[in-house]
Amino acid sequence: MRKLIFAILITALASISLSAQETLKVQDTLKITAPPVLDSAFYMKSIFSLLSEPGPASNRVTVEQSKAIESAFTAHIESSASKKISGYRIRIYFDNNQNARSRSGDVSAQFASRFPSIQVYRTYTNPYFKVTVGDFRTKSDAMHLLKQIEADFPSAFVVREQINFPPL
Repeated sequence: MRKLIFAILITALASISLSAQETLKVQDTLKITAPPVLDSAFYMKSIFSLLSEPGPASNRVTVEQSKAIESAFTAHIESSASKKISGYRIRIYFDNNQNARSRSGDVSAQFASRFPSIQVYRTYTNPYFKVTVGDFRTKSDAMHLLKQIEADFPSAFVVREQINFPPL
């Protein structure tokens, strides 16, 4: 019974990850369906630890598996951290005057102290020093933060950049 539950779980996870969008051809018509929605209750949680937690009726699932499966899964998640995808960030500072380097450091420190959970990126692209913040997959997410910070950083704007892969 346990093996059957585990097989069904793995099959469901594989089908979700393999088909971001499904296409269905019906009589000369191409219908594109929306990708599956991620349940936010599982965000940033390990499937292996979720299976060992007690359920709503204090029931438990025991999975007997090779440690190689869990280590391969963990290695895949760790390798995703170095990947980049196209997304949005908010540029809160850019300038090229003589004190731009020190000013960009001040601006990044000010933002980091005010919003410690949001990543700050300080870069130099000749001749500009730039400070951008956040890793957003959609422009609307970036606009949401922009509305929160526009009082402190009135010249901030949204830019399209390569962002860090969101944590799994």
